Amino acid sequence: MHARPEIRQHLLAAKMKRWALIGTYPSAHANYPPSRARRNFSRLFARYPEIARRLGMTALSAYPPA
Repeated sequence: MHARPEIRQHLLAAKMKRWALIGTYPSAHANYPPSRARRNFSRLFARYPEIARRLGMTALSAYPPA
């Protein structure tokens, strides 16, 4: 992704929120399987843990509440 660092942080945060939403509530976007959304979220979470920490997300944020 080619963006200025401050813009890039916001774009990555938006992606992380989106994948967490789709993983938690699959009916929000029926055209994406929840397993793919959770995989994308986990990859972003592993690569950018400081963004996830700032958003208050954990590794289980993409899974429905028990």
